[in-house]
Amino acid sequence: MKNRYQYHSRDMSWLKFNYRILMEAKDEKVPLYERIKFMAIYSSNLDEFFRVRVASWRRIVGIKKKKIKAGMMFSPKKLLKDILVEVETQQNEYGEILNDQILPSLE
Repeated sequence: MKNRYQYHSRDMSWLKFNYRILMEAKDEKVPLYERIKFMAIYSSNLDEFFRVRVASWRRIVGIKKKKIKAGMMFSPKKLLKDILVEVETQQNEYGEILNDQILPSLE
């Protein structure tokens, strides 16, 4: 029987959490000042994520020892690629929110 639960890496789960913060910035019912704060929180979180988690995965991908990678639930190279694809999608949305909603509202 196939497990009905799909496992996600902690990093992809964290990106989904941070995306929910970005969605608060997109919500036009939230006061403008609060939306700007959510944008800043999202950005700051993502910066730290890259400095710590993405840097670690890049180092792991660079290691040539198969023993290290064999014990992992996820392929480090694939996970890093998935992270970068997800972040690119989120960053595009961040730009749309900033340019199409936040900045025009500030005028």
